[in-house]
Amino acid sequence: MPVERAAGDPTFYELVQRQVALLSTKGWYHSIELPDGNVVQGMIGVDALKQRLAAFPIPADLTGKRVLDVGAWTGWCSFEMERRGAQVVAVDCVEFEEFREAHRMLGSHVDYRILDVDELTPESVGLFDFVLFFGVLYHLRNPLLGLEKICAITRDTAFVESFVTDDGSAPCAMEFYETDELGGQIDNWFGPSVQCAAALCRSAGFARVSLEYVSDRRAGITCRRRWEPAPSDPAEPAPLLYSAVNNRTHDIQFHPGKDEYACVYFRSEAPDLTRDRLRIDIDDYGAPVLVLANLRAQEWQANLRVPPGLAVGSHRVRMRTAGSSYSNTFTIAVEPAGARRDRPPRHAVERAAPTEPPPVIYEVRNGMTESDVFHGHRNEYVCCRFRTAETALDRDSVVLRIEDAVQPVLFLTDLGSGCWQANSRLPAGLEQGPHSVRIRTVRSAFGRPGNILFQPPGS
Repeated sequence: MPVERAAGDPTFYELVQRQVALLSTKGWYHSIELPDGNVVQGMIGVDALKQRLAAFPIPADLTGKRVLDVGAWTGWCSFEMERRGAQVVAVDCVEFEEFREAHRMLGSHVDYRILDVDELTPESVGLFDFVLFFGVLYHLRNPLLGLEKICAITRDTAFVESFVTDDGSAPCAMEFYETDELGGQIDNWFGPSVQCAAALCRSAGFARVSLEYVSDRRAGITCRRRWEPAPSDPAEPAPLLYSAVNNRTHDIQFHPGKDEYACVYFRSEAPDLTRDRLRIDIDDYGAPVLVLANLRAQEWQANLRVPPGLAVGSHRVRMRTAGSSYSNTFTIAVEPAGARRDRPPRHAVERAAPTEPPPVIYEVRNGMTESDVFHGHRNEYVCCRFRTAETALDRDSVVLRIEDAVQPVLFLTDLGSGCWQANSRLPAGLEQGPHSVRIRTVRSAFGRPGNILFQPPGS
């Protein structure tokens, strides 16, 4: 049975108030061990601090690693990470004199900065191998956004510790506290259930999320950005990756700050394929699959959110199943904020006489319905598959024409074995009825047409 809601639990309220009173007496939140063996006693004892840290798979040797401690307070965790050999940055939203004093007494080199979670970006603090995110999540007005910020600056693993509303038996839900409902404190905004806390971490972009413990309305969660290693002896064939495109624009361009998702198209012979068995990487970061759809025999579409923190430029997409090696790669691009989404095609460039045989169209389909019928819906696009002996094509070297209208190629992908796929939109003002689709490259003439049927709604 779920435990009683914390916001209405007088026992929990009294516990928080006792902690507040104890903190005002002790002065220091964390106890600090000094080099001479003495201990500055704080509200939380050294043994308790060590026990919490031991619950997470944090390496004992952090030599050469960069670690961020978010919500450092007095700094015991920061100084412990430094003791293990890490280069440490400690941040908090306000400055604590106790941290400064402990820093001085320990002769520490921890880089102490006063920053809110909202201010943590790769540009402001850089990237970290490990991030400690202890006792912060429920203090955030925007908890999912805060976790995305943490994900964006994590290279390897983040360790999350948070207040939770239950013992792990409750559904995925989150309580909101408008004022001081949680423990009489106005900076406690949200109370996630254990399932919700884990779901938030996955939704923020972490590939693997493991619950380490639940105790006394606290939960510890390990969040990894990478999948487990690929099997050394694959039991399944690797997928064939066709393309990865922006679900809004059907282009390979993605844009920082926008809530954009990738549609990944691929072929797989793996039996009983489910989204939990897919491992999609963008560069070296795993991206959890949100939706998996079987389009036709062994042809699939997977939708996922682009991982946070991708830099401007090109990025490699690849994939595997839990039992296979990795596929071929496909390239997407992150454009600078404010960049134009459309690029003028260079189809109007004059070309010399054709030197290559014309492409052979073997299929034209509605990318939304997989039929050859179009209705003019917003999400429809023309999916033209063709064969050519040419190699190293890009979308600016392919011309697609529907009747007499040249249509920009939104993306082009190599399907393997000389087969390609080009996607475009229907031209405006298309009349009801059958229409021809032709394709050429800058080194060839148009080949024989494919055909589509346009039937506007209500026709």
